[in-house]
Amino acid sequence: MMEGKTKIKITLALVTVLAIISLAVYLRYFFTYEQRNIFRRKIDAITGMNLTVTVFGYDGRIIKRWTHVQKITTGRSKVGSADRHYTYFYTKDHKYVQIPDSVWYIAEEE
Repeated sequence: MMEGKTKIKITLALVTVLAIISLAVYLRYFFTYEQRNIFRRKIDAITGMNLTVTVFGYDGRIIKRWTHVQKITTGRSKVGSADRHYTYFYTKDHKYVQIPDSVWYIAEEE
């Protein structure tokens, strides 16, 4: 009776190790760079970051502050230039906020 349980445990352990190795090989060699980025973005969207975003005026005073922001994204030009034109995020109330590059802001973890 004990031999049967031991064989089942060994078989399950080998199947688990084989599945992990197969997954690692698949993710390493058959996942394109773009697929990896999409996968990372999906994980980031699920886990979130919980940030506080504060926008400052040129005189240093606080203009606006948002809390519980999950993710901040930087918009890039379509022409292929590396210049940023704006930063955007969604508030905890699911409202879209876009901040131009001409504005100073800080995003810090809560």
